[in-house]
Amino acid sequence: MHDEELEQIGLDAVDRFISGFNSRDAELWADSLNFPHVRPAPGMDSRVIPDAETYINGFDYQRIVDTGWDHSEWDYKHVLHVSDDKIHVAGQWSRYNTAGVKILTTPITYIVTCMAGKWGIQSRFAADYIADDNTGETERPAFKVIEAFVQGYNSGNMKSCATLLNYPHVEVNPGNVTRLETADDFSMQGLGQMQIDSLVAVQAGRECVNLALDAAVTNDDGMVSAYQGIIQIIQKDEHPGISAWSFINKKEPV
Repeated sequence: MHDEELEQIGLDAVDRFISGFNSRDAELWADSLNFPHVRPAPGMDSRVIPDAETYINGFDYQRIVDTGWDHSEWDYKHVLHVSDDKIHVAGQWSRYNTAGVKILTTPITYIVTCMAGKWGIQSRFAADYIADDNTGETERPAFKVIEAFVQGYNSGNMKSCATLLNYPHVEVNPGNVTRLETADDFSMQGLGQMQIDSLVAVQAGRECVNLALDAAVTNDDGMVSAYQGIIQIIQKDEHPGISAWSFINKKEPV
């Protein structure tokens, strides 16, 4: 499938999410998701929801309606990375009341996956919203966390890497969410030397930054594999750490 087709699939998936939410039909909204589902965000514990039934039973539309909400609209949406079974889409929506006044805005990067032929949102990496552009105080520590992680990885110091994660920490793949409860649960075998080719803050708030990454890993035989990823950095207990990530292996050696 061509990248243009995959990009449209990703945009269609997040559109189904918003239209399903606006329908006030919890079953229709849940149908836009893939499971297990997780929503890592500042102040949340990254609870993994196993199936649609659990999701529907745990959601209360009335609580949202009581805030004055009438409908939600996109502020922006664009595709970051694509593959045959996973697409990363950055978006921001706002909620409006019946008078058309904006009452809430949330930037989120969506992890869209394909499971048994169905494309749906398997995870939402939520950031916190700030109206101005003064995000440097959050972005700079986030970049330093990734720099330190790469240094630890390349030196084979996985204990050092483990200290750079926030817990619980989640990794999202099609049909699977891995949740690590403590640093003792972290395990990663070094695959060689990692080089960051591009690292961009896609969304940044006071406590959270979603980063888009392009990286290459060179193994001991000199083979280079390309990766793209979304990494969520959250300030937790004054400690900026990696709370969630999702990677796409571009597969073709370079």
